[in-house]
Amino acid sequence: MANYFTVSALIVHGSKVLVLRHKRYTDLWLLPGGHIELDETPIDALYREIAEEVGIHKHDLNLIELKPTLPTGGHSVSLPLPFDLNVHRTDGDHKHIDLCYLLRSSTDKVQPGKGESQEWRWMNEFEIDEFEEMRADMRAKTLSGLHFALEHTE
Repeated sequence: MANYFTVSALIVHGSKVLVLRHKRYTDLWLLPGGHIELDETPIDALYREIAEEVGIHKHDLNLIELKPTLPTGGHSVSLPLPFDLNVHRTDGDHKHIDLCYLLRSSTDKVQPGKGESQEWRWMNEFEIDEFEEMRADMRAKTLSGLHFALEHTE
């Protein structure tokens, strides 16, 4: 079974987080994200996927770093750490190794791209907790990320 690296974005605006219905697997509510292309860093893929899926651009986003990024030089570049790193099976013939990042958005305007999911919601912690259409593990991760973001920013 092949492994693919992916990114996902836990985007917080005010005290709400953005979730969307998967465009193919319509019974799944997830965070925006997708595959990391071979010529991309995870951070490049993160901003590309957010722009494609929900129309929020890098200048409206602030990455919440879990620890300071180390200085770089020479042959390496230090990247921000993800909030969550997990491996999960898909319905297909591969697994995703997902790097989930926390971001704060200065806007709540969502404009999904053509061919992307058109069903999305900004949800507060009580709505997420009660949202039975979202898998329990995704609800727990979303709530944990929202709490972390609220405690460590603004």
